[in-house]
Amino acid sequence: MKLLIVGQDERLGEVYSTFIRDLAHEAILVTTVGAALRELEAHAPDAVILDVDLPGRAGLVFLESEQARWSTVPLIAVSETATETLALQCLKLGALDFLAKPVPFERLRSLLSFLEVHTLQVDGPRRRVPRVAVPVPLTFRYEVEWPAIDLSPFGVRVSRQAWLQPGATVALSFPLPDGKPPLQVKAVLVRADAEGHLFSFVDLSEAEFRRLVDFCKGIASDRMAMFRLGLAYEFGKGVARDRPEALNWYQKSAALGLEQARRRLRALGEEQ
Repeated sequence: MKLLIVGQDERLGEVYSTFIRDLAHEAILVTTVGAALRELEAHAPDAVILDVDLPGRAGLVFLESEQARWSTVPLIAVSETATETLALQCLKLGALDFLAKPVPFERLRSLLSFLEVHTLQVDGPRRRVPRVAVPVPLTFRYEVEWPAIDLSPFGVRVSRQAWLQPGATVALSFPLPDGKPPLQVKAVLVRADAEGHLFSFVDLSEAEFRRLVDFCKGIASDRMAMFRLGLAYEFGKGVARDRPEALNWYQKSAALGLEQARRRLRALGEEQ
């Protein structure tokens, strides 16, 4: 992956750049918003790590820029001023995640690991927030259950709740099939559209983030494996051609949210 690092502190930026390169990724370090916007347009990075503490809060200017707001590149905001108000502001402006500086290397490793799976598995235009379609039941205020439409380590989308407005903060509880207690998380409503209400998680611990990464990566790997089985049966790669079996695997993969599988079903005239 190609990572764009935007920060005033060149020494800290070099530390993170070295760590990122040691993980076999490419790192581009810039120190101004102008340079960051030029890199964003010219070199199409796979993700941006943005220091919000640039002079004059220029990091927020970057998030508010038309280039950043229309980009599908995941943006991770970091700041020494790790207040809930600033975190919510960055998330509302489209940041994928908000982390306090200095960012722990293990958290950065987990984050990049998840984004790498998303980058390698998506061809063509991609959404800023990589999510997996999974029917996880969420409980609001311990009594109201919302069905999740899709989930990522950074947030969750639910069906529209007419009484909620963007900026609302809620406490959510939901189980993961890993035998551990349900996750208890704080989330802010950052967007409401025809697809539903999108919440971003706030102040996840490393353990909570790791659980979500492991779960979502497992789902992503499963759906790609199913898709490859569909290709094998459709085109006779190592097995006899079998259209019904190919359709079966494409449908299972599409049910987990893989767009490539939906495209194959459309091409075969079998999309549900």
